[in-house]
Amino acid sequence: MMLKLKPSILLIILSVLFYSCQKEYSLEGNVAAVYSLTGSPGACTNAVVTGTYQAGTALGATNIVTIAVDVTAIGTYTISTGPVNGIIFSGSGSFTATGPQTILLNGTGIPVAAGTFSFTTGVNGCSFPVIVSSGGGSSGGTAVFTLNGAPGNCTGFSTAGTYAAGTALGATNTATVTVNVATIGTYTISTNTVNGISFAGSGSFTTTGPQPVQLIGSGTPLAGGTFDFIPGTNGCTFSLLITGSSSGSAVFTYTGAPGTCTSATPAGTYTAGIALTASNTVVVGVNVTTIGTYILSTPIVNGFSFSGSGSFTATGPQIVTLTGSGTPGASGIFNFTPSNNGCSFPVTVAAGTLTDFLICTIDGVPKTFNVDLLGDRFTADTIDIGGAESSAGNSPLFGIELSKSPAITTGIYNRYSFTNTSTFCTAGYDDGLTTTLWFSALLLQTGGFTVNVTLFTANRISGTFSGTLYDNVGLGTGTKTVTAGSFSVPY
Repeated sequence: MMLKLKPSILLIILSVLFYSCQKEYSLEGNVAAVYSLTGSPGACTNAVVTGTYQAGTALGATNIVTIAVDVTAIGTYTISTGPVNGIIFSGSGSFTATGPQTILLNGTGIPVAAGTFSFTTGVNGCSFPVIVSSGGGSSGGTAVFTLNGAPGNCTGFSTAGTYAAGTALGATNTATVTVNVATIGTYTISTNTVNGISFAGSGSFTTTGPQPVQLIGSGTPLAGGTFDFIPGTNGCTFSLLITGSSSGSAVFTYTGAPGTCTSATPAGTYTAGIALTASNTVVVGVNVTTIGTYILSTPIVNGFSFSGSGSFTATGPQIVTLTGSGTPGASGIFNFTPSNNGCSFPVTVAAGTLTDFLICTIDGVPKTFNVDLLGDRFTADTIDIGGAESSAGNSPLFGIELSKSPAITTGIYNRYSFTNTSTFCTAGYDDGLTTTLWFSALLLQTGGFTVNVTLFTANRISGTFSGTLYDNVGLGTGTKTVTAGSFSVPY
């Protein structure tokens, strides 16, 4: 290990390890125990499963599995199963003597369905069954459903209320979507935030089959126009018409569109690893045909973007100043295109003295995790990357683990799944404000997460990443969207 970590950062990295990797590592004192699981690679000998397992009910302290091991060399151990039916079992400790012994694995998560499910303890481990009883449709279960029309346009959809730019939404602003419920239980559905507004709703399904769900709008529309919203993960799409505000939405074109912006002038200094300030601006030319309000923004490129808003009070040629935000991840020349069929302009980023970085955008907000930055290679086939936003005790944290058999190389790493078990990634995020940990999808979700390793040397790893994170350490239904991620970390 080249960098000294805070315990909190190490915790998030180890959490990734426990919840998705199905591997047995020892990190305490670098002394790993040598042992075999009694019964492996078949059924665990004399495994004892205790506690009650019911679909829709979270596991607790009484949900334990006892398995037998034969220790040949003392040391520390960490064992975890893969996630099955929404739950996993894991345990860690130290063996202080050799010979036959027993260890306890604690269960966590929420069983999704009733039935008998087989769990395997680590690589080349033994397996044991767990019987999950029916949840009886209790409110503690999570519903299983699809949105009608997904992944295309929503069917059976309607809206209510008035939508005008500059006017905040209220309780009367609703969108009703139709779902087809396969398993009763609780639900939470929310859309992406578009043009300053979003829709969300939660409750319980007590019957299966088609039924309507009402989502309530929140926020203030920024501009007039037609905007698309997508409820849920892999949901359907519905369009919403928003009228202009009392001052009206401006109509204009960019000078030079759709090619290079004419006379676009970047101001300020752009250096890799150094956050932008108010002095980082770009002036672009426009030709206004209808006066009114405007809101312009570029996509996030290389960790930063530009935006601006205001009003045009006259028609004809004018200039607009866009202010930069975020932190450039790498040096080079990067092109930006403002919204509304804009032109493009280049920004040159100089190489900085800060060569180590971990940056991304989470739900549209640029984040930098350059404090206590970690690169740690446990074995030839596994490497962890992680850092914090600040040195504060409750600082947000972000971690990524990569695994590839037989050894890490450059290339694409997608999230762990039933069909992807040899080359995969796992990502984790702690917002520092709640007890919720957000992780890339485990086996039961469908959201993707991808890491592209572009550089891998004897002491440094670099690349990009993006995807979806889920609450409840990757087992929940709440999501966060990660975009424009990049890193360069020694290990």
